[in-house]
Amino acid sequence: MKIFSSLVKIPGIMGKCGGLEVFMGFASAKMLRSVSFADVLNEETGHGYQRPPNREHSLDFKRYILNPQSSTIPLTFNLRNEFKHNWQIRKGKNGRAVLCIEINSKCLAQVDCQHRLAELHDVDVPLAFMSFIGLDLRTEMAQFVIINSKAKGLSSSLTDYHESNLLLD
Repeated sequence: MKIFSSLVKIPGIMGKCGGLEVFMGFASAKMLRSVSFADVLNEETGHGYQRPPNREHSLDFKRYILNPQSSTIPLTFNLRNEFKHNWQIRKGKNGRAVLCIEINSKCLAQVDCQHRLAELHDVDVPLAFMSFIGLDLRTEMAQFVIINSKAKGLSSSLTDYHESNLLLD
């Protein structure tokens, strides 16, 4: 078992999501942001695959999540294999596990949460999250595309309609 000098320890559970093993847990937004990164596309080098975070979208989410009656779907990450020296999952009984991450390391790739996390560097609100474990970059990108490809086509008129009904309530 690897020994780390200083750790962030996140209790959670191991399970399957479809055919892939995942870790699920809860942690503060501030802590999750500190140990994760968005793999933003650099058009010059061709590295990365995501759009840069949209600051206005992120600030809107920050205002929303600070409301005591708010919630969100779980954030989605991938524990990158190339950073395996900075993370470890300690498995217990009955699916219980602890995700151990070396402090000051960024080993969780933000598969679906970059806009929600981008402005939460100072927010202690607890958030649910799921992390794939060691997906290669191509498979991680495929998960990103599956999660996000249909969302881009969502008509704003539909969300405007729902928003106006929510405001009436």
